[in-house]
Amino acid sequence: MGSKNPAMEKIPLYLKTDPKMPRPQDQEYYLLAQDGLYFCRNHPFFKSDVPTERLPRWLEEHKSKCEFRFPKLGQAALEFIVGFFDRIYEWYGSEAIVFLLWNPQKKRHRLLVPEQEATVWQSVAGPRSAQDVRYELPKLIPPGYILVGDIHSHADHTAHSSWTDQKDERHRDGLHGVVGRIDQEPPDFHLELVVDGQRFRVDFDLFFEGYEKRRRIVPRAWTDKVKVKVEGPWWTSSPR
Repeated sequence: MGSKNPAMEKIPLYLKTDPKMPRPQDQEYYLLAQDGLYFCRNHPFFKSDVPTERLPRWLEEHKSKCEFRFPKLGQAALEFIVGFFDRIYEWYGSEAIVFLLWNPQKKRHRLLVPEQEATVWQSVAGPRSAQDVRYELPKLIPPGYILVGDIHSHADHTAHSSWTDQKDERHRDGLHGVVGRIDQEPPDFHLELVVDGQRFRVDFDLFFEGYEKRRRIVPRAWTDKVKVKVEGPWWTSSPR
């Protein structure tokens, strides 16, 4: 693996997987260690290991990518989710969130609504503006299920990944959906998959089987999980 002429031959690349790893005898080589990449020389007058950002030229380019393989969520489930968001917006003008669970054995989804507190800003004139929704990741997940993602609403705002969403989801691998313009039918939908801190946009049809219209009857057990904090110029209160 010697490299006497770097212009003509590949400079070898070694991985340091053992602290007692013998020093390679190549005239020049790269060494990838836990703290980064080094360019090393075995010169007649010295031996050197210098940190470098210059990668081996013989490496081919590569780009981040993700092949989406999530099982689709049924149309009825999505319509119930939108109906739930619509009810919370109608009552409080706030956002809300639903977690997505998956059972690998039974191969089916399950929706889980956590305890949550949404914040809205109410002006002196009366209109409310949704601010955010706070929640805790579920500690108790039904046996056989795993947490694979979540969908939350942006009330009457557009469906997009806000700065807060991206910060909260940076270390939460999985599917993250947003439903916006809940005051319209159909509303807006936005989906992204987060893997190791990288976000990948997901088309509607890749995950949802379809959508016709929101369900008008939603479980009371869902709406009871939502508490709302109202903030304004002179007060902070909770109607529930």
